[in-house]
Amino acid sequence: MRSVSQIYSEAVSTRNNYLQLTELNTGRSNSKLSMFNLLTYVVAVCIHTYEAVLDLFQVRIAEVLKGRINGTPDWYAMMAKKFQYNSVTETGDELRFNEDTMKIEYVQPDTSHRIIEKAAWQTDDMSLTLKVCKANDNSNEVNNGIPYMPLNDYELTAFRMYVQQIKFIGADIYCESSPGDIITIIADKHNPIYYNDSYVTAAQALTELQQAMIDFANELEFNGMFYYQSVLDVIRKTEHITDISNSIKIYVSSYNTTDRKYDEPVELNNRIRLKSGYIRLLDTNSVMTINSDNLTLVAASKMDQYLASLDQE
Repeated sequence: MRSVSQIYSEAVSTRNNYLQLTELNTGRSNSKLSMFNLLTYVVAVCIHTYEAVLDLFQVRIAEVLKGRINGTPDWYAMMAKKFQYNSVTETGDELRFNEDTMKIEYVQPDTSHRIIEKAAWQTDDMSLTLKVCKANDNSNEVNNGIPYMPLNDYELTAFRMYVQQIKFIGADIYCESSPGDIITIIADKHNPIYYNDSYVTAAQALTELQQAMIDFANELEFNGMFYYQSVLDVIRKTEHITDISNSIKIYVSSYNTTDRKYDEPVELNNRIRLKSGYIRLLDTNSVMTINSDNLTLVAASKMDQYLASLDQE
C-alpha cells in the first residue's frame, strides 16, 4: 500500500504538469502552507484512506473465499484435519447441517477429538484420493524415524463415513491411510561410505548417519516428492562423513493395503511420490534399515589401501 508521502509526491508531479496558466505558477511552491499544496495533501490523505479500506476489504474477501464451501481438493484436505473421533465409543462425532451458515458442522466441536495430523490430496482422472495420517505418539518410534502412523481400522472407517457426509454430490473420493514407506540404503564394499577416523569410530559414524536420516524423515514434507539425490545430500552433510559413492542404492517398499503387507522393495533411481506420504527407517521387525549390515563404512585414512585391495580382487 502506498504511503501518504508517495501519493502526495505523485499528485504534485501530475498536478504541476497541468498548470498551464502563469498566474498559477505559485502552485509549484514547495511550501506545505500554500493553498494548492494544502489541498493536494488533503486529497492524498483521502486517497491513502481509501486504499487502506480497499486493502482491508480485499483481506476480508480472501478470508471468506478461503473458508467457503467449494469442494476443491484443498478444501477436502482442510476438512480432513477437522475430523473428530471419539476413542471411547470408537466412532466419529455427530455432524449436523447448520441452516444459518449453510455448512455441515459438528454438534459439539472439540479440537481434542481431532486425530489427523497430516492430510494431502492426489487426483487421478475424475477421482480424488485423500491421504491422511496421525502423529506418532510412540517416542521410541519417532526417535527411530517414524514421524507418523496410519489410522486404525475403526478410525479409517469413521473418517470415510465423515467424508461421505461432507462431500459434494457426484464427487468420487477415496480415503487412504497406510504405514510409512520403508527406506533402505545399501552401500556395499564397492560403493562404501568414508568417515574421518581421526575423530570417530565406525560405530560412532554410523550412529551420526542414522540420526541424520531420522532428522530427514521427520522434516520431510508430507506427500512430497522423495528424491534419490536428497538422501545422498543428507549422507554427505553428516558430520565426520568425508566421502560417499554416487552409486549407493536406495530401495523403497510401500505398504499394500489390499494384501495388508509390504510389497517387494523397488530401487529408487530419481524420485518417487511415497504411497503413504511419509517414510520410515524401521523394517517390519522394527529393525533400523540403516545399519552395519547394509552400509560399508571405511576409514578415510585407509582409503588408498581399501581401493587397492578391491583392484586385486
